[in-house]
Amino acid sequence: MMIRFIFLSLFMIAGTTMASNEIGAPEGVSAEDWEAYLKHKKDWEAMLQQRFESELKANPPLPPWEKFPEYEPSNIFWRMGTGEEYLIDYFGVYLKYASKDDIQAYKLKYPAPKIWENWYNEN
Repeated sequence: MMIRFIFLSLFMIAGTTMASNEIGAPEGVSAEDWEAYLKHKKDWEAMLQQRFESELKANPPLPPWEKFPEYEPSNIFWRMGTGEEYLIDYFGVYLKYASKDDIQAYKLKYPAPKIWENWYNEN
């Protein structure tokens, strides 16, 4: 969990201060920490892509409204713990790596309920 926190913290710094990896470490971040972040980011992305290829491509995850129907999209459940993990590490990974045709078929199979209707567009 601590690695995820550090990763997300550096990610936020990087997103606001960097346009590309070639520029160097953002102000206040050591070159060593920046290199560690870039390596972790690359390794993490490879792991997520592997998860998609070996697990999610053949067996797409249920959409959040079916997996956890008791939680509305605005619930804190989706921002920490199990809900956040599911959105980022499974559902989000599927949407990121699936083909456009697969995503269209997925949306037809799992239409979003009214309360979730904008969610596909935002993610």
